[in-house]
Amino acid sequence: MNKYTFSTQNGKAYYCNSIPGFIRDKSESIIGQLVKHSFEVNKEQSDAWDNQISELQNRLEESGMEGDIIFEYDIVRLGKRIDVILLIRHMVFSLEFKNGKNVFVAQDAQQAEDYAIDIKNFHKESEDLYVCPILIATDAPKYRKEQSIDCYPDKQIFLQRENIETFTPKVAQIVERYGEDKEIDFEKWFNSPYHPTPTIIAAAVEAYTSHDISQIAQSEAGQDNIDKCENRIEEIVQYARSNKKKCVCFVTGVPGAGKTLVGLDVVAKNLNKGVENLSVYLSGNGPLVEVLREALKQSVKEKLRTESKEAKKETEAAIDTLIQSSFAFKNDNARNNNVTPEHIMIFDEAQRVWNQEKMTRKHNKDDVLSVSEPSLLYQIMDRHKDWAVMICLVGLGQDIYDGEVGINEWFRCGINEYQNWEMFYSPDIFTQVEDKEIDASMIKGCSRCHEVPELHLKTSIRSFRADKQSKFVDSLLDNRPEEAKGVYKEISTKYPVFITRDIDVAKKWAKKQVRGSQRCGVLACSSAQRLKPEGIYVPTEIDVKNWFLAPGSDLRSSNMMEVVASEFKVQGLEIDWAVVCWDADLRRKSKNEWDYYNFRGTKWMHRNKAEQQRYLVNSYRVLLTRARQGMVIFVPKGVDPEEDDTRSCSYYDEIYKYLLSCGIHEL
Repeated sequence: MNKYTFSTQNGKAYYCNSIPGFIRDKSESIIGQLVKHSFEVNKEQSDAWDNQISELQNRLEESGMEGDIIFEYDIVRLGKRIDVILLIRHMVFSLEFKNGKNVFVAQDAQQAEDYAIDIKNFHKESEDLYVCPILIATDAPKYRKEQSIDCYPDKQIFLQRENIETFTPKVAQIVERYGEDKEIDFEKWFNSPYHPTPTIIAAAVEAYTSHDISQIAQSEAGQDNIDKCENRIEEIVQYARSNKKKCVCFVTGVPGAGKTLVGLDVVAKNLNKGVENLSVYLSGNGPLVEVLREALKQSVKEKLRTESKEAKKETEAAIDTLIQSSFAFKNDNARNNNVTPEHIMIFDEAQRVWNQEKMTRKHNKDDVLSVSEPSLLYQIMDRHKDWAVMICLVGLGQDIYDGEVGINEWFRCGINEYQNWEMFYSPDIFTQVEDKEIDASMIKGCSRCHEVPELHLKTSIRSFRADKQSKFVDSLLDNRPEEAKGVYKEISTKYPVFITRDIDVAKKWAKKQVRGSQRCGVLACSSAQRLKPEGIYVPTEIDVKNWFLAPGSDLRSSNMMEVVASEFKVQGLEIDWAVVCWDADLRRKSKNEWDYYNFRGTKWMHRNKAEQQRYLVNSYRVLLTRARQGMVIFVPKGVDPEEDDTRSCSYYDEIYKYLLSCGIHEL
């Protein structure tokens, strides 16, 4: 096979060749190939390519370097293309060209570094190679600051800012330091599968812009589970459609296992199948809906820049239709007998549905809505005369509100009230959910309930650096310090977890980890009310869209580490690096037990109800599983109880000692 073919990845790049072959190739021939593969090319883009090709041919010929060159290399699933890739002496250089620019802009630098991060972390054949991002502002003067060519521990070299004259000498300098005298297998590298673990936000963007996220490249951290799960869901949907059946699928999994991603996949896969296969993604998690919608709208802003106001409004409406608040969906459909246009309903965080009492209270004692939330959703979807499917995404151990009825009510309604529905679940549901939350005998005794093992996602993809991070958090919160210590040893090199008594040290550490468009942020429990003397205020409301999406320099951004987010604002979402603040609401009663408090007025009040105690532990479970790459836990030092008995140092010292006993290292 010819070395420089597109092989099994047709369209993966617009042009590729050896560097000597590229130098010999005629510019118009190369541009012809670039234009052939590009859907939207204007004269400005064509001229930019012409200039880029000419300069690259001249500079690379002068340098005498050999290797391979790739133009417009596709970053699978992220909808990005890297201007130029150079493969030289067993190294990867990603070049971001800004033709005609005479300054280095922060936004361009972030873009250039993001490409390298994507290659380094998610491109299978590059995980053990040195990868160097270079931003080339062609007409800029030499960068005035000293640039280090050191690298991060994962072999990503620091971003270099160069002009058209300085970039090849810089490549030569870096190759001299890190290069090896062996070739990269071009065919293998070019056709390498990606192993991304995209954030839920990125997945949502991809869901809308491509209408197909089924080809997210294989992930070593749970993608196989996701594929099997989605395949079984597809089979169940097909079964319902073909046999005019009504079915419920329960997708369970550890925090970060990819449940929301599965739901978005289902929506995306059905977008192009016609009006008879429409699906809707629902969530009672307001911040999650808000952030997903805003991410989608931002993703299409540039595409819509030249469109009419009407077209922009239509697009925003389409996004709002794709991802909906369950509250609005219920209100819209409860009071009429209309059949929803969607045959498939995905309900995220189905464990957080409301019981009848809370539904009555929240909907102002409206008789129509005075039923449990699952009962109402069955009622709405049951109006379809032919077929319907509900896919319930269930986060285990994450109920954090009062009035959350859990998944048992979904089964009860399906078994007792809607006897034409079939239910599909994984047997893991009985070992993962507390006994009091699920009636195993009721489920196993119903012939319409079917076990499907693939509907449980066992492995976390949120923390791609540490599959066992969720297990570590569970051991810590379930009072198993020795087990937590053992898991910590396994994950700490890839997923760092530290502890400190100094909030400034914690913030500095988290900020220092951030690269490119990665995000860090400060998290604390909503009941953590005695962190205020440390400068940590936990507001009831935050600008959640900007907290997750605004640029790092924006004061509203999580990266500024000024606005603290609670469990209610981050459940179902994630950041890369977290500072988790621990207050005296969850403290130690003895070596083997937690003690549970709420702050009322001027003092701590004990939480006596088992339900309220569970909500508190699960709130910390949510906070401790939000970071994709690592975290630092901050525990205040407190003060002498005579000075302030609500911040007694004894509360915090015992918490700190326990966390140390779980193996966590001091920062």
